[in-house]
Amino acid sequence: MPSLGVILFASFGILGLAQEDPPKATFGQVIPVAGAMERFDQDFVDGLALDLFSPRNRSVVVTQNPTPLPGRFVTGSSGESFVALQSYSYIIKMNEPANDLIAKIEVPYNPQSLAQTGVQESNTYVGRLADDKQSWVVDETTRNVHRSENVTRIIKMTSIEGEYMLLGRLNVDPANVFVQYGQGETRTVNMTAGGRQEAEFIDGLWFSYVAAANMRMNVDIRNGIDPASLPPGTQSLNSFAWVVNTTNPTAMISASMRIPVNMNMLLALRPQGALPSTMLATAKRPLGSQGQFTVTGDVSQQVVNEIGQTTVVVRDMRQLDGEYVLLVTTPASVPNLPKSDREAKGYRKRGL
Repeated sequence: MPSLGVILFASFGILGLAQEDPPKATFGQVIPVAGAMERFDQDFVDGLALDLFSPRNRSVVVTQNPTPLPGRFVTGSSGESFVALQSYSYIIKMNEPANDLIAKIEVPYNPQSLAQTGVQESNTYVGRLADDKQSWVVDETTRNVHRSENVTRIIKMTSIEGEYMLLGRLNVDPANVFVQYGQGETRTVNMTAGGRQEAEFIDGLWFSYVAAANMRMNVDIRNGIDPASLPPGTQSLNSFAWVVNTTNPTAMISASMRIPVNMNMLLALRPQGALPSTMLATAKRPLGSQGQFTVTGDVSQQVVNEIGQTTVVVRDMRQLDGEYVLLVTTPASVPNLPKSDREAKGYRKRGL
């Protein structure tokens, strides 16, 4: 008769076999996804892993794209010199639209390869191809680098469909890298022709652009605004102008600029009962000019309230070079409505 120890050993052995990881999936294989919020944890032959919970039975297929968008075109995180860490990307498709998942995607990296490339483990990202297919979108709030397992993840996902690729940034500093104002190599934004890129300066001045030719951009701060150079009935919110210059002012470009707003200064200028968002406009004049600033368009609908910062967005720019100021104009009044009506009309949403 076998001893109790032998029986227990055999029992644990059987349980261990039952709990073995499923075989690794191949690309192009249709993989069933269990519903009822049961965990689906699938590894692929190159180390890609999908980990999710789905309320419904579904299926997923992952294929490789051998000619993805170059890794240098990245949006969502400041800093230059992004590179692809793979020669291919992943295209993930489910049999039906699914926005009700709890999911993460993880992609492995090789520490030796990173060292040869000059990328720190903390500067690895999984980028998702943007809807316009002009950039890889990364998000610092959903990025997770797991160094003990040599994987980089996107977490907090509710949908996994899309195209993904492992990226690295050649900066020494991890996370967002901001550009300083002034001239010089370390204060220069290198703009590469092709897809979309972004750059952010230390106060939150931000550019998103698609350039038709390679160029470089610097931004300076010039103190002192002559009130006579401003449009009638306006004043500059700040005591300075942003001076933008590129090495190729005539090159075709499609860009947006996001200008930070000092809300303390704006609220100090607001008459009682006025809407601050109606007081803002942007104006521009040519580089080196002593002439008049010209309003760049109606930006009353371009005020963006984000956590901790309010900005004005100037869209559809075709040329960047020039001097820019943020104007304060005559504000509109808040209608004298009951609180419930004010909230229904969106005043609470705009932070007013």
